[in-house]
Formats: sequence, C-alpha cells, structure tokens
Amino acid sequence: MALFLFDNYRMRNWLRRHLRPAWVIFKRLPYQFRLRSARIAARVLPLSTIARERIYPARSICDSTPEWVSQAGQKFGAKICHVDDACIVPMRLPKTAHRQIRRQFLMDMNYDYPPTFVATVPNGRATKRGLVFTPDGQFLTDVSTYFHDPNLTNLAALSAEWRLPPLTEIDGTVAVLATDGATLYYHWLFQLLPRYELMRLAGIDLDQIDYFYVNRFESRFARDTMAALGVEPRRIIDGERTPYLKARQLIVPSVPLAGGCFRPWLTDFLRKAFLRKSVGNSSPARRKLYISRGLAGYRRVLNEKDVVSLLQKRGFEVAAMETLSVPEQAALMASCEVVIGPHGGGMSNLIFCSPGTKVVEIYSPELVATYFWKLSNQLGLDYYYTIGKGPLGSSDSDYAQSWDSHSDIEVDLGSLEQTLALAKI
Repeated sequence: MALFLFDNYRMRNWLRRHLRPAWVIFKRLPYQFRLRSARIAARVLPLSTIARERIYPARSICDSTPEWVSQAGQKFGAKICHVDDACIVPMRLPKTAHRQIRRQFLMDMNYDYPPTFVATVPNGRATKRGLVFTPDGQFLTDVSTYFHDPNLTNLAALSAEWRLPPLTEIDGTVAVLATDGATLYYHWLFQLLPRYELMRLAGIDLDQIDYFYVNRFESRFARDTMAALGVEPRRIIDGERTPYLKARQLIVPSVPLAGGCFRPWLTDFLRKAFLRKSVGNSSPARRKLYISRGLAGYRRVLNEKDVVSLLQKRGFEVAAMETLSVPEQAALMASCEVVIGPHGGGMSNLIFCSPGTKVVEIYSPELVATYFWKLSNQLGLDYYYTIGKGPLGSSDSDYAQSWDSHSDIEVDLGSLEQTLALAKI
C-alpha cells in the first residue's frame, strides 16, 4: 500500500510539473475572454457600468514608492515614513562536506538590505496577492512582491493574469499585509507578518487601523499568528473573499524580507511574538530533530525512510511541522541543539532556535535557495548543508541549477554522514 501511495505521489508530481504550463494557459482563457469583452464594452458603450479600475488595473509601472509619494502622490495627500536605511550585511560562509561551495552562497556573501518604509496611499487599491495600485493608476512594484513568468514584464504579466475581479470599496483605513506567496508558511512568517511590526516601528497606532488585508485567513498558522498578535478576526479582510479592494486610506508597508533580509528587529519581533515566555527559563536545548516533508505535495525526500533510520540511530526525533500549532513549533525548535531538514517551509522555524544550534539543510541539486543560511547568520546558528543526488558535478560551485521548486530530493547517505561528522553530530 505504501509503495502504491509513493508511486502515486511521484506520478502526480510528474504530471503537475509537465502539464502545469498548459493548464495555466487553459485556465486563463475564460478570464481573458471576459476581460477583453469588458474592455470592448467600455469603449463602445458610453453608459457601461464597469469601473475602469476593474478592467485596467494599472496604466504604468512605478518602481519607487517614495518617489511616487514625493511627486505625483502629493496631490492625493500621500505620505511616507522611513524606518531603516539601506545597508550591506556580510555573511559567513556555510560549511559543507562537498568539495566546492555552491555559487548561490558565494553571490550573497555581502547582501544588500533595501530601505524600509510605510506609505499612506489615499484611495489606493490592492489585490489579495498584495499588488498595490495608486489612485492615478500606477503599479507600485517595490511594495508588491510579484512572482510571475520571468519572460514577461510586470505589465504584461499583470495583463495576462488579470481576472476582472469585483472591486470592493471600503470607507476606512486598510493596512496591506498581503504579499505574493503568503498562503505558504515561509512567506506568511517572513514577508506578511513583519509588515505588521514595521507599521508599529513607523509610529502608526495599530488600534486606529480599521482592517488588515491578508491573502487568506483559513490556515491554522494564519489564525494562530494573528491571534497571538491580538488582531481580532472581525478586523481581518480575507483575500479569498475580497480579492480586490479600494480603501479611503491604504497603509502600505514595504516588504522587509526582500529575498533574505532578516533585520534584527524582524527576528526579535517573531521570537517575542510566538515563543512562550516560559521557554527561556526551561532546561538547556538538547533535542535532535529531523523535519520531514513527508506530507508535502512536492519536494519530498524520496529515500526518507533510509534518512530517518540513519538519524534515529543517532538519537533524532522526527516531526512534520504542519501537524503542530505555531506556538508548538516554536517551543519544539527552541528545545533543539541540532536541526536537520530538507529545504522547505518547516525550516522557517529556525527563527525560534537558540544561538549555536547546529543546522544541516538538505537541498535538491536543482534548488539551492539560501534563505535559511542568511537567517542562520542573523541568529548565530551553526549552519551546514548537503546536496542530494543529481547529475555529475551538481554539487560543484558553477552547476547551472534549474530552480525547479518541485524537484524531489534523493539524499546521498554517504554525503550526509560526512556532513554529520564535519559538524560533530
């Protein structure tokens, strides 16, 4: 039975990866037809009741919200409050048993942290993905994390993906927390939630905000974290129910993470918000933990049974983080002296580890993304990595990875044992 389920998973993952591009195009067809019909109607029929903001979300692109506020935004009463200056943060090299260090790490040895700020945009608009538009029709890209086809420009991607959503008008103040990808734990934790704290740092009275706009409010981690921050459900606008809105006052924090910018205030905020006060007074961290992706829909460890067998002989426990509440995940990670896991959302909980905790991250050779190495640098964790089996030379520095986020991992057990020896685990 287990073998059947495993093969079923591999078949589903293969189909998803190979058929998804065609499926995405097919799904867009009815929306594109409706959108083009609405645009024709708006031009041909003078009395058409379809709002222009529904059929033409943006007239142009603006890559700098501060610049828009200081120029075009003045006539609308837009304001901005700057919080952090831009800076460059040096990173310590990761440790690995491989002969060479992947260039993804070498490229980020001195990492640029962009400035952070909070803008107020009167009559601004936002989508459930956190895309922000000004009252004069500009798409503010620096506060809109937007994952789209890299072969398209922002405007072209927006036009291709636009679904003619209903526009909900809100006579009040709405803070945009939503950001693309935040239906997933990592993006919720490090992109969406810090926007809440950034507003506080900017001196905004959070009690005066009528509503907080999020991508989706149905997941357990969303409910856990917003409850911990003291935000009542009545003040949350769920993007699944309200995909596109216009507010009398739109409060728009920049996205502090920006690909791995774990500023000290960001890590302090998350640790204070979700680590129980009693954890700091508990016994020293002694547990060894392997984080499983066995329940994930993609990027699983194909030989996880062998990996778990090897680690359990060394005293490791196994946890699937999605089965725990956020406070439970935080408490578990705070009790660990060693954490091993494949690259994925569960590793986001490294934020709750104590300085000196040993971390071994397991990568697919097709996706070495260095977020958790940067986080480990900020937190003072002892970071190691190993790369799973792949083509000849796939662990070398200059290997041209495909960035396939769905690529599964087959752990090289010999390489893993060498990494454990290097880390003295």
